[in-house]
Amino acid sequence: MRDLIRRTAVAAGATALVLGASAGAAAASTGTAIPTSHLYWANNQAGTIVEANLNGTSAHIIASRQNGPSGVAVNASHLYWANEAAGTIVEANLNGTSAHVIASGQAQPLGVAVDASHLYWADFNTGAINEANLDGTGAKVIASGLFPSGVAVDASHLYWATEGTVTTPGTIVEANLDGTGAKTIASGKGSKFGVAGDASHLYWADHITSPVGTISEANLDGTGAKVIASRQNGPIGVAVGP
Repeated sequence: MRDLIRRTAVAAGATALVLGASAGAAAASTGTAIPTSHLYWANNQAGTIVEANLNGTSAHIIASRQNGPSGVAVNASHLYWANEAAGTIVEANLNGTSAHVIASGQAQPLGVAVDASHLYWADFNTGAINEANLDGTGAKVIASGLFPSGVAVDASHLYWATEGTVTTPGTIVEANLDGTGAKTIASGKGSKFGVAGDASHLYWADHITSPVGTISEANLDGTGAKVIASRQNGPIGVAVGP
């Protein structure tokens, strides 16, 4: 398991691109649009889940005392996050209450996503992108990559983040829902640890780029990237939803 202390030393805030079920994804999957008015992210070192406005303002903690939270996803009624140190996937209400484990025994889950009928998560240790039922059962590998650290899904594509290092750029990858046709749509300095999306934008967290821990926004094709929140305490998961 990667050293959590190293993340704090190296920098800044983990790029937690969680690509959780975005409003666009949910609408396409269920036929019902889910309004997007909030961002959610996981602060790994602090053990907290944070909620904020879409522009990054009014951030506040809605869940604490988590064991290395490293990814978060949201649908119309629930939040989901990965606890890296515990090797678990957790489900909770949108306000962070009633948190409970729905999948355990994972090697190193670093990102989670959700659509109308499935959960998806990235396992950094095994390189797997996993799919399971919403209750965590029926897990299977549907794609793999080099050090995947976050995953997202919409009606037609999977997205995942790769960690990167100080010298090797972290990337955001897009693929078909079956994992084929993978291609890099964003890369650069920093350590991308998660990705999320809505109908028009991608969001991700960066573990290395200064100032300490950033949340970035870009167009769905990866262009127009900009930092919209900074000075977070090791963010490695982000989602967008109601």
